[in-house]
Amino acid sequence: MLRNKVTENPDIPSKDEILKNMARHLQTNMQDGEEVLLRTYDLAFIKGKMAGLAEAKTENSKV
Repeated sequence: MLRNKVTENPDIPSKDEILKNMARHLQTNMQDGEEVLLRTYDLAFIKGKMAGLAEAKTENSKV
């Protein structure tokens, strides 16, 4: 099993493992693809919002 480079915790799958497992799952369960895309969009949106908030906080602390 590949290890997560960030935490080195063998119980947490790496990003590559997650992608390979999801690709394998979607090959046999194509109906799940829409849900995966929607969740991916939601996570990307949340990540962008968090990055924006962190950037704004950094800018405010400089003043």
